[in-house]
Amino acid sequence: MHRFRGTKSMSRAVTAALGLIAASGTAGAFEAKISGHVNRMIMRVDDGQQSKVLHADNINSQTRFRFVGTQEVTPGLTAGLNWEVGWTSNPSSSLSMTSPSVAATLNERHTDLFFKGKWGTVSFGQGDGAANGGMEVDLSGTTVIQYSGFSDIGGGFAFRNKAGGAAGSTIGATLSNLDFESRYDRLRYDTPALGPLKFAASSGTTSAGFDATEFAAILGSDFAAGKLAGALGWSQEKRGGVAGDEQTLGGSISFLARNGTNISFAHARKEDDTLGKPDHKFTYVKLGHQWGKHAVAIDYGQGKHMALAGDKSKAYGIGYVWTPEKWAELYAGFKVHKLERPGADFDNISFLSAGTRIKF
Repeated sequence: MHRFRGTKSMSRAVTAALGLIAASGTAGAFEAKISGHVNRMIMRVDDGQQSKVLHADNINSQTRFRFVGTQEVTPGLTAGLNWEVGWTSNPSSSLSMTSPSVAATLNERHTDLFFKGKWGTVSFGQGDGAANGGMEVDLSGTTVIQYSGFSDIGGGFAFRNKAGGAAGSTIGATLSNLDFESRYDRLRYDTPALGPLKFAASSGTTSAGFDATEFAAILGSDFAAGKLAGALGWSQEKRGGVAGDEQTLGGSISFLARNGTNISFAHARKEDDTLGKPDHKFTYVKLGHQWGKHAVAIDYGQGKHMALAGDKSKAYGIGYVWTPEKWAELYAGFKVHKLERPGADFDNISFLSAGTRIKF
């Protein structure tokens, strides 16, 4: 799940931090490293009524930079930081036929400190909730162009009614992977690894001002047949009003065989206290293959009751990624979105995209 918060003062803070990091070579200073990437794409969209070619920042993995570092405080205790800022110019999740260009902004992602010991890790500040990413575990190697977050590319485009051409609900409103509470100001605890498992819990306040609590179990295993990764999460957001407490339960799992073949699956359900409102449901499946520096996959996702009760939103696609160097990825993808709604008939929306992510 992606959430952005831009501020006018952030550019001044970035400039000051650059100066601070540049001076980190002095004796006794905490040392941090800068890294990040630029991720740009060109996409052609056709909503059944018209088509456009657009330049965008790929929000599957938005352009960003970060300062990260760790340092021993005392034997057995390590302190660390993660300060990460996103830069979005024409975010692929926000563009539409009526808004083919969106002003560039700096967006807060992480402002996080942590302490780690044999007893686990405690994090506090703006960062991932315990279950964030639990619906996005994926070993396919194609996530830069396709993953369970279908609305990150094209979420702002609206379905068009075949009868009159009028715009209906957007892709983003009708299809979400329900990936818990994303990033927010929280206190988080991660256990040390217990065999292939570790556990996490967090509590804090979201950017909308709601109290949030999350729990997660995280799986990672490397064995003779291949790699297995997964997560199971639960979150509660106290929204108040008619919605009351909003709860999400779900998870994802992915297996990568030694020969490069891989499969991923995710499912989640979100409910709130609104009387008579059906639960939101999301299901995702993906099949792919990796060979050498190449990866290809096909995927399918389905959401129910997200914009309106009775809605069924579907998407399917194919993605390809070539990674000639660790720091360079070139990718292309094609996907189709469909919306089924009682009493309405909408055109499909299709996207043909290509781009590159360069890391530093």
